[in-house]
Amino acid sequence: MATRSRSRPGRRPHSADSAGREQLLDAALGVFAERGIANTTVAQIAAAGRVTSAMVHYWFDTRERLLDAVADERLAPLIHRVWGPVESEQDDPTELVRALAVRLFDLTEQAPWLAPLWLREIVQEGGQLRERVLKRIPADPNAALRRSISRGQERGRINPQIAPGLIFISLFALIMLPQAAARMRSSIRLVRRFNPDLVLDRASLERHVVALLLHGISA
Repeated sequence: MATRSRSRPGRRPHSADSAGREQLLDAALGVFAERGIANTTVAQIAAAGRVTSAMVHYWFDTRERLLDAVADERLAPLIHRVWGPVESEQDDPTELVRALAVRLFDLTEQAPWLAPLWLREIVQEGGQLRERVLKRIPADPNAALRRSISRGQERGRINPQIAPGLIFISLFALIMLPQAAARMRSSIRLVRRFNPDLVLDRASLERHVVALLLHGISA
């Protein structure tokens, strides 16, 4: 007689496991970005994911495993997209900068938690994702951009006062910091106090960043 396979008591089917885990990981990212990892409890993650605290422990045995999953499954793919080859004219440094800016804006639009999480947990010393993420960044991520800027300077097309190695850092800061501030409540109050009419939508910010950088680096 054929026997029916039975699932283990207390275990969900595999498809439900996968979907629930992904949903909870996204919920954790949102809470981490808003509150900071150190200020986030398992109960808050569970509430954001609309599950019980027991389910958080079911999918992620420990807090360390949850942070590893954030780094491996959410941040690492974005890192590779940021620093991957840019399909634009590599010999035109201004077009390369423009293409990188658009890529970064696309990423922060698709992952609105990225900018505040990066500022809280990766840029700041002691951030709980800092070491995990630094291990996943390529050894020389902006080599192509640096070479392109240097060639442009040799040809007289790029401002000779520009430091090629600082271009990507400047680009990253100009895009990430305002968006992080726009999504962090304490920063929002500070920004509005000194700039009550400031608009931080993507179109306005992208226009500003591209104009500032391209006019700044142009000879």
